[in-house]
Amino acid sequence: MTTTEPHPSMGLDSLGVSTSAGSFSTEKEPIRSLPVIDFAHFRTNKELCAQEILQASQDIGFFYLVNHGISQELVDEMFGYSTRYYTKPLSYKTAHIIGRENYGYTGLQDEKLDLAHEEMDMKECFNVTKRSIDDASTKSFTLGDPAAQEKVGDFFKSLHELGLDILRCFAIALKIPEGAGGQSYFDHSHKWEAPAFTTLRFLHYPQQKGDPRQPLAGSHSDYGTITLLFQKDIPGLEVQASRTHPDVPWVPAPVIPGAILINIADHFQIWTNGLVKSTKHRVMYNPLQETSSRYSIACFMNANNDIRLEPIPSPMITQEMRDEAVEFEEGRNMTAGEYMKWRFALTYKFDELEKTQAKM
Repeated sequence: MTTTEPHPSMGLDSLGVSTSAGSFSTEKEPIRSLPVIDFAHFRTNKELCAQEILQASQDIGFFYLVNHGISQELVDEMFGYSTRYYTKPLSYKTAHIIGRENYGYTGLQDEKLDLAHEEMDMKECFNVTKRSIDDASTKSFTLGDPAAQEKVGDFFKSLHELGLDILRCFAIALKIPEGAGGQSYFDHSHKWEAPAFTTLRFLHYPQQKGDPRQPLAGSHSDYGTITLLFQKDIPGLEVQASRTHPDVPWVPAPVIPGAILINIADHFQIWTNGLVKSTKHRVMYNPLQETSSRYSIACFMNANNDIRLEPIPSPMITQEMRDEAVEFEEGRNMTAGEYMKWRFALTYKFDELEKTQAKM
């Protein structure tokens, strides 16, 4: 891990992130910052890069990636498309309401990520999936601009390829045998061409007055393999520091210009019998939102729908670990696609959304 200066006047320590393996903590000493990994090492020293990624994923399941190869100019364009879309009236956005295939628009308080509480999320989102890149819903997101729609598709594909490189690091660190696929093990289960719930999501937390103690997006883990997140301007994301000590303060995930925040999701924790962690996170209200909206972009990378949630062939994953891995137990007899549909059904009010769509 290397030291990266995200801003001329602000070092990583002041942002609440760490830059060396020595900064990691164990569950006995709750984690207070998120690591930053220089992905340039993937091209020069894959083994080092792989070990840094695995260590971060075992400790807290979140890490920043810098020098990742995604153009900042392209990222800025994507945020520009998102900003323009969310200025449109509600009647325009609800012409393509999200459905059970997980693409389209989700309005304020239409999603509940924290199933333990009644509050709905105070955000709106637009989802693009692999199957919807070229359809009318994504055309509406780009306000009918075919060049912009094509760029959204190119951005999505570039994130999928970056995600595959991250998964290749995991395959190296987990010592998956060459006979099982070696560092390309996850390539087969995460094919771009295969049906999957891999999703590019544009999120908007509108300008509002709120309570700093009240989440705008409830506490949750992500459902699939890994998530790649871009943040802009206004922070608010927090990561659960300790699973066994709920009173330990959550770790802030500050905005680092040029960095992508990566996190482990449920499928990966199941595949590794808990060796890597799908950690809960939430978005809290920030006073800056009294005058400005908060935007983020997430790419949720998921396995092909027919891939089963069974332990992967790694000598580091044992039956003893399986006996102790009780989280996400419901998913162990499912395929990746079945698990995603099950979680979506708990998250969205699909019946109400479909009634709204039928009235239009």
